[in-house]
Amino acid sequence: MNSLEQQLLQAETNATEPRLCIRSGTRVDTGRWWRHSPVWLCVTEKELIMLAVARRKFFARISLKDIQASRYHHASGELVIEPDDSLPIQCFKLSLNDALNILHLISPTINTLQPHPTSC
Repeated sequence: MNSLEQQLLQAETNATEPRLCIRSGTRVDTGRWWRHSPVWLCVTEKELIMLAVARRKFFARISLKDIQASRYHHASGELVIEPDDSLPIQCFKLSLNDALNILHLISPTINTLQPHPTSC
C-alpha cells in the first residue's frame, strides 16, 4: 500500500491493524488522468474493507457476518462478495490463493471450492 492508502485505512478503522490486506486486479476511477487505481481488500476482525486512493477516495466497508455467502468464481477469476447488494463493487479480480485467504478469514466454514450457478 502507498502512504495515502495506509492513511485512509488507519483513519477509517481508528488505527485497527488489519488481519490481511491484498491488492486486487479490480480498478476504480480515483481521479487519475490516464488510469484507474487498484482496489485493496483488507480484512479486520469484524469487517471487509475496500479502498483505493489518488485524487479522490474510494472506500467501502461491510460486516463479515453480512457476506457469509461469498465465493470464488473460477471461470472469471473473481472473488464474489454476496449476498449484500449495497456494495458499489461486488466482484474482485484475484488469484485463487488470495481469494481463498480472504474467504478463510471471512468464514472458515465457507465451502470455497463448491461450484456456483451464478456469475458476475
